[in-house]
Amino acid sequence: MKIKDITQVIEAHAPRGNAEEWDNTGMMLGDAEKECTGVLVCLDCTLAAAEQAKEEGCNLIVSHHPFIFRPLDRLTTDTAKGRTTEYLFANGISVYSAHTNLDSASEGLSRTLADILGGTDAESAGCGCYADIPEESAGELAVKVASALGDRTVKVSSPDAKVRRIYVISGAGGDDAGLRAAREGADALVTGEVKHHVFTEADETDFPVVEFSHYYSEIICCDVLKSIIKSAFGELDVFEAHRRCPYKTLEEL
Repeated sequence: MKIKDITQVIEAHAPRGNAEEWDNTGMMLGDAEKECTGVLVCLDCTLAAAEQAKEEGCNLIVSHHPFIFRPLDRLTTDTAKGRTTEYLFANGISVYSAHTNLDSASEGLSRTLADILGGTDAESAGCGCYADIPEESAGELAVKVASALGDRTVKVSSPDAKVRRIYVISGAGGDDAGLRAAREGADALVTGEVKHHVFTEADETDFPVVEFSHYYSEIICCDVLKSIIKSAFGELDVFEAHRRCPYKTLEEL
C-alpha cells in the first residue's frame, strides 16, 4: 500500500477538519504516493526517531506533535529541525502528523486518557473528554493520575474537594477555555501546562485542577496510532519510537 493509504485511515478516525484552527496537521514532509515500507509512530519526530525509522526499514513516521508547527525562518544544519529535515530527505522518510484532531477523536488521546484514569460514560467535547469516576477527593485523584501515568510532576489545587466527574485534556489544556469547559460539565479539570492565573482562580473558587506533564499524558499516542494503523493494515510493520522523556525530575537525578 501507499503512504497515502495509511494517512487516509488515520484521517478516517481523526478527521483533519476537527483540528483546532491554530493547528497544523497532515503530511509534513515527503511523498504520499510512495509505497510504504513500514511505519514508526512517535510523540515527536526527532533526529533519534528518524534514525530509528531508518534502522527499522520504515519510510513513514507518524507523529502526534506537528513536525512543522510555527513558521520556520530557516532550515539549516546548525539547528535540530534542520538536521532532522536533512536526514529525513536523505533517507526518503516521509512525516505525517495528527495533533488536535487526534486529541478530540472518539478513540483519541483524551478519551484514551479518561479510560486509563478509570472514567466511565465518556463524552468527547472539543479537545477534551468528560467522564464519570467513583467519588474521591481531588488529592486522591491526583495520586491516581500520577500512578497511572508514571508521572512524578503532578500538582493539584483544592485537594480536599470531592470529584465525581472530570474533564480531561491530554497535553496542554490549562488555559481559560479548559477551565471554563471543566466548570460547565465537571467537578475537576485534569490536564497539563496549567497557567498560573488558572490555578489561582481555581484555588480561589475551590475548583480542583489536577496538572500532569505534557509528555506523560501524550506518550500514549504511540499506542493509539499503532492501534489505528494495525486495525486496517495488520501485516504492515508498525514500530514505536523509543520512549525518552526530554527532562528528568529532581527525584531522578
